[in-house]
Amino acid sequence: MKILFIFKSEKTPSSRVRGLDILPFLSESGLECESVFFPRAISAKLKLYSVLKSYDAVLLQKRLPSWLDFREIRKRSKRLIFDFDDAIFLKNAAPSSNLCDYESSTRMRKFKRVIEGVDEVVAANSFLAEAVKKIAPEKKVHIIPSPVSADKYEQKENYELSCPPVIGWIGTESTLRYLDMTADTFREIRKKKDFVLRIISDGEYSPAGIKVENIRWSLERQFCEIRKFDIGIMPLSPDPFSEGKSAYKLLQYLAAGVPSVCSPVGMNCDVAGNDEFALIAGSSAVFAEKILFLLENYEIRKRLGQKGRELIKERFDLPVVARQWEKILRRADARNPKG
Repeated sequence: MKILFIFKSEKTPSSRVRGLDILPFLSESGLECESVFFPRAISAKLKLYSVLKSYDAVLLQKRLPSWLDFREIRKRSKRLIFDFDDAIFLKNAAPSSNLCDYESSTRMRKFKRVIEGVDEVVAANSFLAEAVKKIAPEKKVHIIPSPVSADKYEQKENYELSCPPVIGWIGTESTLRYLDMTADTFREIRKKKDFVLRIISDGEYSPAGIKVENIRWSLERQFCEIRKFDIGIMPLSPDPFSEGKSAYKLLQYLAAGVPSVCSPVGMNCDVAGNDEFALIAGSSAVFAEKILFLLENYEIRKRLGQKGRELIKERFDLPVVARQWEKILRRADARNPKG
């Protein structure tokens, strides 16, 4: 089978996490996979559209094309699959209590066009899958999580605390805003324990009164730096856009065996379980309580770290997720092109 992956852009993390990292595993399984980033130039688009019929399936990832571009992709694709891992039908607004701040008629219109036009959809979590079903109840939707490559993460083995203890967070500059929610958390912890907040990001975070270490993110460096966290945190605001997130930060912490605390929002709940794999904190006060609890309990830190690592190997490791992709892509019910 020949499969073409059309990724949104080189700068989009999901192009790597849900695409480029998986392709080698699919190729080893016998699938003939090729990939391209969605072109901007008209000449490049026309060249791409001219070869779509030569593939058994085309996978469009996260991109919501214009009406004209989508028409050409749909018309020339034997089997068209759409994959996404964020609430791309909503605005990526700052945390807001007003749900109207997240609504976007333009994004929803494009999203609806794609969902109704493709043959199948792959969503990163149940919240996103439900959004598809609201638009097209009969549409075939597969839920495949964003994977992490467990073997690349240096596993935490020593659960004794650093001096001072390190509370860690990793993410893009655009998601630094979620740390503002934990400002009271850090102040409360500071009253009882010394600590350093270590940030791995392409941006910098410098809250007043908190000792912070900003480490510039790099693809390779993250694998060893996360292991140095004593506790990993993933705060999220309870809003529609955050509900669609794929818990990727949390998965990274668990892959490295780092005990973690997260907000009970979206997929975080599924990954954390009933405090079995990570601790859940529904407010700033509870975040402080759970972090202090971990700082004071060696055995709990060790248990969570080891259980989290086991969960990753079982459900979210790259080879495990790649097999789910292979199963979907090998389906023989490719449709004939429209038009």
